[in-house]
Amino acid sequence: MTIKDKQTFRDALSAFPSGVTIVSTTDEAGRHWGFTASSFSSVSMDPPLVLVCIANTADSHPAFMKARRYAINILAQEQKDIAMHFARKGVDKFGPHEFHYGTDDNPHPPMLPGSMASLVCTARDVYEAGDHTVLIGEIEDVQMGSAVPLVYFNRGFRNLELEAAESVS
Repeated sequence: MTIKDKQTFRDALSAFPSGVTIVSTTDEAGRHWGFTASSFSSVSMDPPLVLVCIANTADSHPAFMKARRYAINILAQEQKDIAMHFARKGVDKFGPHEFHYGTDDNPHPPMLPGSMASLVCTARDVYEAGDHTVLIGEIEDVQMGSAVPLVYFNRGFRNLELEAAESVS
């Protein structure tokens, strides 16, 4: 692909609005890892599977290659700053933000309060795909929130205006 073609490809992808997620896990040493992702999708209802993509160059990539469980936190509109913070390299991602952490009795991955939803996943499959790795997770648990979703479109965060549903006669 030529440089012009790569830019055209990026431009085409930016025309597709998507939600924004924070994917989080805790490694065997108890260290928390996470990244921002808009490459997230459902895969199957039976069994309940989702996918998320992580850059091979992400600081957290090695931790997610070994992770047995992780959470996908679907962000609310008010969580734009958290999305930006988790997109950075070399910073303490969890320190400045309030997460719910697992305990010995309930060892779930870090979950972000105020999210639209948090999906707890068991790692199922990993696929190398170019400069990213595709993580397939099987859903163990879902916690729902109630907020307006954070949307990424045309290289920026956008506010979603919800319209009242028209009644069908």
